[in-house]
Amino acid sequence: MDKEISRVLTHASKLLNNQKFQEANEIYQNLVLQFPDNSELYHEFGIALIAQNQPKLAIEKFLQSVRLDPKNANYNSDLGEMYRRVGILDQAVKFNLEAVKLNSELDNTNYNLGLAYFDKENFNKAIVHFKKAIEINPKHGFAWNNLGSSFEKLDKLQLAHEAYQKAVDLNGNHLEALNNLATTNTQFNKADEAIKIFNKAIDVHPHFFEAHFNLSALKKYTKEDPHFRLLQEVPQHKKQFNAFEATRYHFAFGKALDDVGEYDNAFNQYNLGNQLQSKLTPYNQKKNDEIVSKTIEIFNINFINKLKSESVNDNNRTPIFIVGMPRSGTSLIEQILDSHQSIYGAGELKDLSESLESNVKKLSNEQNLDFIGKAKKSFFEEVCNDYLNKVWELSPNSKYISDKMPGNFFNIGLIYLAFPHAKIIHSMRDPMDSCFSNFTKLFKDDMRFTYNQENIGNYYKDYHTIMEHWRKVLPSDFICHMKYEDMINDTEKEARRLTSFIGLDWDPNCLKFYDNNRNVKTASMMQVRKPIYKSSLARWKNFTKHLKPLYNKVKSYREPDILMDNLIDNS
Repeated sequence: MDKEISRVLTHASKLLNNQKFQEANEIYQNLVLQFPDNSELYHEFGIALIAQNQPKLAIEKFLQSVRLDPKNANYNSDLGEMYRRVGILDQAVKFNLEAVKLNSELDNTNYNLGLAYFDKENFNKAIVHFKKAIEINPKHGFAWNNLGSSFEKLDKLQLAHEAYQKAVDLNGNHLEALNNLATTNTQFNKADEAIKIFNKAIDVHPHFFEAHFNLSALKKYTKEDPHFRLLQEVPQHKKQFNAFEATRYHFAFGKALDDVGEYDNAFNQYNLGNQLQSKLTPYNQKKNDEIVSKTIEIFNINFINKLKSESVNDNNRTPIFIVGMPRSGTSLIEQILDSHQSIYGAGELKDLSESLESNVKKLSNEQNLDFIGKAKKSFFEEVCNDYLNKVWELSPNSKYISDKMPGNFFNIGLIYLAFPHAKIIHSMRDPMDSCFSNFTKLFKDDMRFTYNQENIGNYYKDYHTIMEHWRKVLPSDFICHMKYEDMINDTEKEARRLTSFIGLDWDPNCLKFYDNNRNVKTASMMQVRKPIYKSSLARWKNFTKHLKPLYNKVKSYREPDILMDNLIDNS
């Protein structure tokens, strides 16, 4: 590039630094018009557009630079990365693959390809390229951090922890790595160490709300807590935060206010967080209603009797499905069962849905439920085989493995036909306690109903409707119904009932579930590591005057309570 062009580009760069974007863009536009065959100019223009948060426009310029110089590895890699950022993942992989083919010894081409594979949820391939980036540049902290995230997605938590630690060792101010390292410590039941690391992240950046949010689940705030005071000061800086940050702030501050007994202010923060999150991830209640109606229509008594089997597959491997509303005690039940010497608690698994989906795709282009309505016994056998083979890789020598995916209550009919020897445990809790607890937790995208009181109430209605259907069409001894309140009030009696239902001898370790150091990833990870406590019972009553929309949705599913009805009506 000649000196005059370099001088002009330097001037454009200064304009960018001063956020004079229009003037800078005019310079870049004039240059590419003057030199339409100069690939480097298009590439520089693309980089300038990235600085302006214009990835789609950057793609246009990077495409031109690649057309002019298709053998340039960096151009292909940058183009692939932009495609990744806008979510066009096939193109992201395509151009990043080309970049690696052109030059496999560049750390960032491998790193970008790893990111593309990660976003496509191909974590094994992501690991390959993050490792290659690290091999080329052992001090690539971002590669170490994302290598850890890839391991974590594959439930290889020890390897994830080691990778996160390496990223932090390289850069003690790497916020994401600090947060990830602390989170894995939490999963390893090292709460004290996790708290130290979250505190470190907050020291580095006082407004790193992901750390505040995660820390809030590990501690009980007092008004003298410096982090409580820090959260109180945030509103004056609020304009500088994006929706993601603000959502986590509101939930963290809500938890802090809840802890110190400022319930009205706490509710306001929970509500603000939920309002923001509902805009980021809207919920489709109609779709959920349709799934419930269709499931009930298909899994009628005649359909079930026609396809039921006395024995399907290997009775030496018995899955235990723990289902119910989220925040209904399913984590506590699994923690108790996992403490039994004969049971491996696998956590919340997606394998049943994935086995169903993959086997339907092999045979049809129809939606799952449409196909199931015409399926033969052999289909359910295949689902059974596929699921058992996947899940028992987690603990090959176990006879019993528990799957604590609460939403599998939708799939109980499928489970009955595919796994007639399975054990299903249904955890129940007072609908107000369960629903309100959902409202105060920030869940992932697959829990979108939790961001609004009425949506939570409607979801509960669907859950109750489909569970009543299973009670009518399935044998009474196929499902063990457990009340969370009974488990809290007489743990040994209910734990013995659980093990008896499964067909196991009593193991006293079940009463020492809080000493179990298994990895727990759910929102209840800290609660299940404490002895039984009763403070969670009727917690919603602290917020009574704010919960009229929810109460009116679920009151018909509770024991009659005239006094509470009147109190709510007058709130």
